[in-house]
Amino acid sequence: MAVHHIRLDHRNPTARLTGNTMPRLEFRQALFRTRQDGWHNRLYRAALVVTTVAHGMDDRRLVIDHQAMRFSLLYNASWPEPTFLDIKRWPYTPVELREDAPVVSWSIELRLRELRLGPDEWVEVIFVG
Repeated sequence: MAVHHIRLDHRNPTARLTGNTMPRLEFRQALFRTRQDGWHNRLYRAALVVTTVAHGMDDRRLVIDHQAMRFSLLYNASWPEPTFLDIKRWPYTPVELREDAPVVSWSIELRLRELRLGPDEWVEVIFVG
């Protein structure tokens, strides 16, 4: 499994990865880079949404699965900075399919929900998968 380092900002709000095997992701670290005060409140409702798609023949979508990794699970009100170096509470669940499903390829998309990023802000995520 490879280590992936993804950076989402206002110019690149989504990241897409493709492959030939079913994705199994383990989130390790996350960072919200901002100079504004009040990051606790901004992240409370925000989530990293992981969309997994199983593609069949003729680029047909066999399964589409959305999972929200909520930032509020990573910190409390006394957390000093929006840096999360040992993520344990973002469990990604692989998609369930029949064993004989005609899957040709897989794709995942990562995007932020309910977090509007300014020009000097970004979110970085590191995961294994």
